[in-house]
Amino acid sequence: MKNLHLLRPLILPGIFRQENYDEIGQFKSWIASGNFIVRNINSLSNIELEVNNERSFYSMLAYDICRMSSASFETMHHIKSANNLPKSFGWIAIKSYYAAFFSAHSILRCFGYICSQLEKGHVMQINDYGQAVGLNGALKLESAYFSGRYDSVSRRLSLKRMKNTHEDTWHALVDCLESVSRDVLQVSGLSASKQMISSNIDDLKNYLTDRGRLSKGNFLSKFRNAVNYRQEHDSWHPYGRSSIRADKILSLMSKWQSKDDLSMAVWKESLEAYNFFVACRGVINLNFLLILLIVENSDGASNLFKRWPVKLLNLSAAN
Repeated sequence: MKNLHLLRPLILPGIFRQENYDEIGQFKSWIASGNFIVRNINSLSNIELEVNNERSFYSMLAYDICRMSSASFETMHHIKSANNLPKSFGWIAIKSYYAAFFSAHSILRCFGYICSQLEKGHVMQINDYGQAVGLNGALKLESAYFSGRYDSVSRRLSLKRMKNTHEDTWHALVDCLESVSRDVLQVSGLSASKQMISSNIDDLKNYLTDRGRLSKGNFLSKFRNAVNYRQEHDSWHPYGRSSIRADKILSLMSKWQSKDDLSMAVWKESLEAYNFFVACRGVINLNFLLILLIVENSDGASNLFKRWPVKLLNLSAAN
């Protein structure tokens, strides 16, 4: 994806120059650390937290970005075909999906979005903190999946209880991409370059929504479910007319580390499967390029992103 440098001003500034990954850890650990003030519990499902230690908050985001990116890249490294089953692509689809799902979480955190499961103890802690500052609202004392966005100006993290881990994550990613596509047009740069990257991001969003048919962006999840749970799309033996040679898929997916605009040569077998793999590749590629962008704009040899996902990329390339 060309002109990616234009996204630099949109990435949360505190994510750059992170070096420590054992201070806080992932989002659940950050909640447990109590580095926030509960400012609002306005219903059974909405909360607003004020970050009172930005250093630990950004450390947590960087940790999660590295964790999710590494899981995505490592999964891609293990996508291979079985030579004696040239049309078998069921596991390739499932692995591609999860690589994209991990990358989606990483992309979201780059721009201040968070999707995460909180356990009953975390919810209880938020309730206790809310009562301590005189709030009357309360959350249901049960584990739940929450999604929200951080505002670096107000230092407020707004979270809402959601229902479906995968579907709600993809919906958050679509919202994120819409915001990035719009906001990149306002950064400093050539108008043509800004229009180009905005258009590329819109194209990725369109794949995720199946050209607007699925507004929540859960096309990948629906396709994965059909392959994984119902053995559809001729992805398992016995194969059918829409079965695709695995080497075609691998050739397309192998470009996930491309720094240029990705090719879009359509195969003839199944357009739905083609759209699925193109969307997976696009999400993973965007994540890969964001990691490189963060590293390029971060000083220090001990930078966390260099020592974690980029090191993994170098190790996998050497094999």
